[in-house]
Amino acid sequence: MDENDIVRYFLGANTAQGFYSLYDSFVSLDEGDFLWIIKGGAGCGKSSFMKKIGEAAEKAGLRVEYAFCSADPDSLDGVYIPQLKTAYMDGTAPHIADARMAASDSSYLNLGAYYDRKAMVKHKDELLRLKQETAHIYSKAYALLGAAGSIRRGWQKNLAGSEALEAAISRVKGIGVREFGKRHRENGREIKRFLSVISSTGLAAFPETVKGLCNRAYSLDNRFLLGEAALGYLANMAISTGYDIFTCPNPLCPESYEAVFVPALSLGFFCSDSVLNLVQNTRRVRLDSFVSGEKRGEQRKCKKLSSALIDEAISALHETKLTHDKIEALYNPNVNFDEIYKLSKQHIAELSLK
Repeated sequence: MDENDIVRYFLGANTAQGFYSLYDSFVSLDEGDFLWIIKGGAGCGKSSFMKKIGEAAEKAGLRVEYAFCSADPDSLDGVYIPQLKTAYMDGTAPHIADARMAASDSSYLNLGAYYDRKAMVKHKDELLRLKQETAHIYSKAYALLGAAGSIRRGWQKNLAGSEALEAAISRVKGIGVREFGKRHRENGREIKRFLSVISSTGLAAFPETVKGLCNRAYSLDNRFLLGEAALGYLANMAISTGYDIFTCPNPLCPESYEAVFVPALSLGFFCSDSVLNLVQNTRRVRLDSFVSGEKRGEQRKCKKLSSALIDEAISALHETKLTHDKIEALYNPNVNFDEIYKLSKQHIAELSLK
């Protein structure tokens, strides 16, 4: 199997806006996809169930897309098999999902049915305490990320000034004309996925997914956030000239991009500070030169402050992971995993994967 047939990304992120979800765009029910929505609480095997489906599809030589959890990058939130137009997704908080037309284009799988409910009753008070503790720590993490985002949006972003922004847009406009050409078809479409997120383990990313999207790229200076402004302009330009694009929101401020790809051209555009910026055949676009040197000290202050806040937020997210692990440890011994694995084999057989 080609390594590009295994695609990994995130559909949600812990951001300055709180939890930011792209789960509504995971599949297209209007174009014939079928979505299995998995319900069930912590430790009931949702991620393990989806991993078994994905592994079976890989063995069958099919392309598989894995959506990982931003809170725990080792855990799955979704798996999609495009050739079978079938997807499975964790439909519990914070990305709650419901069937649109039950049994017609989507349906439920209740893995919570395999809990030993009688055994779990004795853990009720401890579970409630841990859940309240988790909610409190998440509030702290999002407050810290919100503060970091405010610095980025309200201070760092305004350092460049309007003249530098106009110059940056003018610079990349020429690149867009050269790469995209003139309009020659209807507008393209955008697929939006996170390839990097702020998680309990730090900044988690899937730069390997980039390999299937481009083999050449432009790196846009972004110390003054001119790069992300330019990316927004290039994204609109590519769509208006008819190209489908794959975009990656910034992991802190998702209203902006950290990368834009045009797969049909095997072309990528990155902010210079993106962890995804690893393509060997990359040309640097020097946008910082449009900003006066006297602004650089202030930019460093912004970076130092926001980085410190993000580090504190990561520490808080790590605390939530430890608390969640305690919750799972209470549930795991009281789940009938034999029945869950039997159910996964049933679905694998129904998909003709084995």
